[in-house]
Amino acid sequence: MTVAHRSVSQYGSFVRCGEAYRLEKVAKAPQNQAGWFIQGTAYHEAVERWEKSFRSVGPDVMAEWFEEAWERGYAAALAVEPDVSRWLTGGTTKPENDLKRRRERGRGQVEAYFEYAIEAPERVWEPIEGQPAIELPFTLILDGIEVRGFIDQVVEYPDGHLRVRDLKTGTKLPDTAFQLAVYDHALNAMFGEKPGFGDFFMAKNNAPTDPWNLQDYSLEKVSRWFRNMDKAVRLGLFLPNPGDACRTCTVRRFCDFNGVDARQFPYEESVNA
Repeated sequence: MTVAHRSVSQYGSFVRCGEAYRLEKVAKAPQNQAGWFIQGTAYHEAVERWEKSFRSVGPDVMAEWFEEAWERGYAAALAVEPDVSRWLTGGTTKPENDLKRRRERGRGQVEAYFEYAIEAPERVWEPIEGQPAIELPFTLILDGIEVRGFIDQVVEYPDGHLRVRDLKTGTKLPDTAFQLAVYDHALNAMFGEKPGFGDFFMAKNNAPTDPWNLQDYSLEKVSRWFRNMDKAVRLGLFLPNPGDACRTCTVRRFCDFNGVDARQFPYEESVNA
């Protein structure tokens, strides 16, 4: 099995449920569509465009950017699964109603971000003048493992201290700062800047969380965890982790644990591919 690189999202998927990782990344099983993917992508795009425009437009234009991104994302998802009734909602809401609510909610979140950002003390950091650190690409080599990704934002406060930040449109607060820690190490590798703290900007609250201390996530630890994850994937060690996350799993119908179509992507074929 040859894998070109790893990422924070791959690591998170693997430790959350190895079986879901196998189906998504290895077996390439078709995934259910969901409105929350479209909402999150459109929100990120609108915020990115606004920050990269150096905040030159108002919330009405930001909202238009969100709508444009939503339409593109919705069309792409429909091309994969035209039957919206089969889309995931994470609850009992009908997909049609869920999509309408998420579109309205996402637009409101973009407009709210404008209001927050204009009044907030922090600004997006410019490591190079004229180039704001938003959706900042990085490649980090950890014990021979190439980790790639994008840092949503690096913000700078009036006293000059920096903080890595990830934007979240979901309702659940992350329970680990691992993602932020990887960003912290990546920033150090690129610019020699290591803030040591990060936060999650929760769109549902239109505010960042309290800062997370990243000191416990040493480079040695993070490297070891990625190395072990990479080793496990190459050995085909994928363990199912049934639980609450199954509600929103995009490949649950093919799950080796209890999927109704598990025979379509058997475990043995994935690990022996």
